[in-house]
Amino acid sequence: MQNKSKILLAGLSSLAGIAALCLSISQASAEPLTVVGHKVHQTTMTGDAGGNFAGEWAAEKDVEIEWLTFNTAAVHERLYREASLSSTSVDVGFAANRFFLPQFPEMFEPLDDHLASDPIEGFDELPKGMLDALTIDGKLYGIPYRHATAALHINTALLEERGLEVPTTFEEVLEVARALSFSRDDGTKVYGLMLDDRTPTTITDIARAQSNGEFLTSDFQLSANSPEMIAAVKTVEDLYNDGVLPETYLSFLTEDVITFMQQGRGAMAISPFGRNKNYNNPDESQYPGKIISIPLPASENLSDFKVAPVRTEFWAMFIPKNSDDKDLAWDFIRNASSPENTIKAALNGNGPVRPSAYDDPRMGERLSYAEAEQTVLAVARPPLPGWDNSARVQDIFVEELDLVLLGMKTPQEAMDSVQERVTPLLPE
Repeated sequence: MQNKSKILLAGLSSLAGIAALCLSISQASAEPLTVVGHKVHQTTMTGDAGGNFAGEWAAEKDVEIEWLTFNTAAVHERLYREASLSSTSVDVGFAANRFFLPQFPEMFEPLDDHLASDPIEGFDELPKGMLDALTIDGKLYGIPYRHATAALHINTALLEERGLEVPTTFEEVLEVARALSFSRDDGTKVYGLMLDDRTPTTITDIARAQSNGEFLTSDFQLSANSPEMIAAVKTVEDLYNDGVLPETYLSFLTEDVITFMQQGRGAMAISPFGRNKNYNNPDESQYPGKIISIPLPASENLSDFKVAPVRTEFWAMFIPKNSDDKDLAWDFIRNASSPENTIKAALNGNGPVRPSAYDDPRMGERLSYAEAEQTVLAVARPPLPGWDNSARVQDIFVEELDLVLLGMKTPQEAMDSVQERVTPLLPE
């Protein structure tokens, strides 16, 4: 390559030609900033509605962003494999909270020094619950970027049909759910409440709404058989036995919840705010514009909370410890996390992690539930910490809950079994 360059340079007849060739060689050999994530991370940073702020940053820094995008499981497989090598071309990676690992200090760069020397504007606004989940032994390893936070979705047409009002407490949610469970003249059944699944993630929403209960804390304190979790499982059992939840709940998928809500076979659902778009999709829903999304009300006995402190699942940005250009990677993260770019990403379809983003008039014009989501985000918490055995723990919980719904165990027996089976799977 060196001899070839000398021959080419010798053939140039002007300084301008030499300069042009040197610039061309420099650009051709420059390493790009490589980002591993889901396609949604790329589109929310490069979209039309909010603008391509990632591209603007790259042009300003004179670098090229190389996006490596995969489905959720493959994102983490690729990122963790790259971060475990002696060297990597990956500079920034996205990871979801349920895939967080205690081994992060071995794989990723602690960000505290970067934050101190080149701060993120308005950093203190980022939700404490998310930052706590990203902190290990007092050091911060990731910056939140995108969230999906649970809401209560209500078909107002069915409320009106049954002469009911929007519930304002969790007790009223259960009452309204029962009143919205009925059979139409043609035999079609309407179910008062939809739940995404039977994992502890979803059931914890109910425990928190009733009594701020918790299944597993961020520091791995397990409370599977606490009175709060047993009461939540009992609530689900009663809803199932009373026909408020579908008979097919034991095999339900997210797609089923969406279909039932679109068809009016589901009257209410506890699911992420972002599903509002699916439920009201005029091309698929029989009730476009009729399904509202509000904070899940807290129990009337839960005086510390105006709304239930439901789950928030989120993605965060990390820098592999073996990255070659950590300063440039940090600048990418810092830029993507600014208040203005948080709003731009939200306009591109992102769930903004800054509560102040919802105050921007551009957000109100786009999202009918902006104020509601802002209210919930202030108190929402991740449902589970991440570690190697998290998937197995969720499977155990589902197995035991199914035995309750099938009438083979009591909630107490099932949750005692979860406590016993899960304890050995927790990090030491």
